[in-house]
Amino acid sequence: MSTANKLIELAEKAREKGGVNLYKKNIEMVLSGLLITGNFWSIVDYADLPVPAAAGIVNTLLEEGYAFIDQNQDIRLTQKGYDLIKEYNIHPRKEYRCQACEGRGIPFYLDIELYRAFLQETKNRPKAIQDYDQGSVTPETTVSRVLFIDSRGDLQGKDIVVMGAEDDLTGLAIALSRKANSVTIIDIDKRSIDFDNEIFERLGIKNAKAFVWDLRKPLPEDMLGKFDVFITDPPETIAAFSAFIKRGISLLKDEGAVGYFGLTLRDSSIYRWREFQKILTGEIGVAITDIIQDFNNYITWDYHKETKAYELAPVKKDPEGIWYRSAWYRIEALPGFSRWNGVISDEDLYLDEEGSTT
Repeated sequence: MSTANKLIELAEKAREKGGVNLYKKNIEMVLSGLLITGNFWSIVDYADLPVPAAAGIVNTLLEEGYAFIDQNQDIRLTQKGYDLIKEYNIHPRKEYRCQACEGRGIPFYLDIELYRAFLQETKNRPKAIQDYDQGSVTPETTVSRVLFIDSRGDLQGKDIVVMGAEDDLTGLAIALSRKANSVTIIDIDKRSIDFDNEIFERLGIKNAKAFVWDLRKPLPEDMLGKFDVFITDPPETIAAFSAFIKRGISLLKDEGAVGYFGLTLRDSSIYRWREFQKILTGEIGVAITDIIQDFNNYITWDYHKETKAYELAPVKKDPEGIWYRSAWYRIEALPGFSRWNGVISDEDLYLDEEGSTT
C-alpha cells in the first residue's frame, strides 16, 4: 500500500474513533506537530483540529504503533512513526508569526493608554464559568480587537452592540476607548453586566450601558435595526451559529453595517466552516471581508478538567501556554440581507460531535 493510501487509511480509522470528518492532510498536520511537541493540547493547536478529531488521530497513531506515551505523559513518535514521516516527506510545522503583533497584524500597544486603562480596570474581572460556555481571551487580544475594528472604520462615531460575549470584556474596552457614539452590551451573565455598569458609572462614561438578556429569547423590538456594528462569539453548532449571527444581523441599521465574531478550529472542523460560510453568504446575504486566523488567544479556563475535551484527551496533562485560538471574522451586510429575531432552541446549543470544550 502506498504511503498516501496509508495516510488515508489512518484518517478513516481516526474518523471512526473521533466521529469527525478527516482526510489525510489532518494526519500530516498531527505528525508535523509531533515533530515539535509531545503535549496533546499543543498538537491540537498546531494541527488546527477539533479536540475529538485530534484525539482520534493520536489514539490511532498509538494503536498502530506510530507513537507512544512516555513517562512524562508526552506523546512521542516511535521509529515506525519516524519512518512514515520520512517516507512521506513530512516536516515540522514552521512558525513565522510576528512576535510583536502575535500574528494579528494589529499590535495591541499602538494604543498603549487604552491597554493600560483596560488592564487597570479589569484586575478583578469575573472568572469564566462553565454554565455559560465562557472562556476569556487575553487582554492583548481584546485591545487588538478594538484597534482592528477602528482600523476598518467601524468604531469612531458608530453605534455598537456586543451580544453574549462580554466574558472577553470587548464592550468595556470599546467604551474605554471613548470613540464610539454608543456602546450597548447584552449578556446572560449578571456578573459581567454589573462589572461593566459599575465601571461606566465610576468613570462617567455616559454613552455605554449593559443589561442582562438571554439571547435565546427574541431581542426587544426597540433594538432592531439600530446599530452599525454587532460583536458576538457564537456557539459553534450549526443551529446555534446560524441563530446567533441572524440575531446580530437583526440589529443592524442597513446595508454596509457590519458584524464581528470568532470561529475556532478547536470546536469546529474545516467542513463545518464551509457550512458556516454558506449560511453567511447564501442564506443571510452578507459578504465575508476578513478572516484573520488565530487572532483570538484564549486563557485556559479553570473548568478545563471538567470538559469533554479533557475526557477525550489521550493523556491527562495540562496545556503548555495558549492552545485554544479562534479566527476573527468580519462580515458586511449587502443590499437585500435577511433579518431574523425568533426563538433559539436549547437543542444542540453548545455540544455536538465536534464541540467539546464546554
